Amino acid sequence: MAEYGKDSIQGMCLDMCPATEIAARENQRRLHFFETVAFTSPSQGSEHHLGNLIADPRAVIKEFSRSAAGRSIDSSELRPASVLLSTMNYLIEEIASKDGTYSWQMIYWFMFDRVRAIRQDLVVQRITGKPVVEIFERACRFHILSGYRLCESPLDAFDPKINNDHTNECLKRLLCFYDEEDSSAYQGTRPEFEAYYLLHNLGSFEALNRAVNLPEEVKNSCLLRLAFDITTCIMLKNFVRFFRLVKRLPFLACCAVHKHMQQVRGDALAAINTAYFCRNGSLPLALLVDMLNFDDAQEAGEFCSHFGLEVSVTSVKLVKVPELVSLTSGPGICVNKCAAIVEPRPVVKPAFNPKKQSYFGRGRGRGRGKKPVH
Repeated sequence: MAEYGKDSIQGMCLDMCPATEIAARENQRRLHFFETVAFTSPSQGSEHHLGNLIADPRAVIKEFSRSAAGRSIDSSELRPASVLLSTMNYLIEEIASKDGTYSWQMIYWFMFDRVRAIRQDLVVQRITGKPVVEIFERACRFHILSGYRLCESPLDAFDPKINNDHTNECLKRLLCFYDEEDSSAYQGTRPEFEAYYLLHNLGSFEALNRAVNLPEEVKNSCLLRLAFDITTCIMLKNFVRFFRLVKRLPFLACCAVHKHMQQVRGDALAAINTAYFCRNGSLPLALLVDMLNFDDAQEAGEFCSHFGLEVSVTSVKLVKVPELVSLTSGPGICVNKCAAIVEPRPVVKPAFNPKKQSYFGRGRGRGRGKKPVH
């Protein structure tokens, strides 16, 4: 049951988008393709001509806009909790599910803006309760998955910093709701998102301190214990165990930790270079593949080359002072071209089976990203 803040405005709009905004955006040609008849009813595409986008009122979703100073808030432009939740579900079932037809980048930018507008309506009305928790859980999964799926996109197409900021913002907001609500009501999903927060902020003392002080029933979950062990390995610089543990993570948890993989591999490579260096000495690439979870010797060699190490067909030559460079893109723990979307349910045991998992828990879906090695 949703609850509204004291003296807050309660939304009166029962559609995904106010009628006034639909008319204005259609007139100004600011409709997204996903909001038009050409998308919802392709057979009527003949009506979509001369560059004019014809709105489908059932598909238009309120877009995000910054609040103007001094402008009063109209309750007819705000959506209540039930409508916001159904809007989020529509985005998942009707937009994210079209991954095989449209690029994830196109889907991402549309959903990014509309999810942000949903969050804005929640904040303005100060809504709390189970529907809000469900919305933020789905928003967190969306941002975590997108951060991984688009990690190799150019900066002008995807900004990982902005996505990371929104991921953390959604996670922190969600964890605050968990703290304020009856903990028993969210035992099924809370450990999952506590683990995502710990993995997404790998090595953060703040995140680790929170995990340590969680209720015992949450800390004892299999996934959160695994995430805690992974964080401990980073702090102790136990890189070999770190990579072994990461392979046991489910898919979406791998996506959460993926953004740290290059830094961890770089630190591990520097430690290996220092430990095994000798004059004219080299290290078999097969050993690096095993220790750092590369897909094959070629990938390991390319990674070492980025750091200024001399690579041959089967080995890498160690140097006394390695030319370690900063990487901005490249391989992570997830290496193959096919991935499924994760089901939002508690993890009984650390395992990865993408064919039996779906993204938001609203049916099954397929993604074109890379999946974690296993």
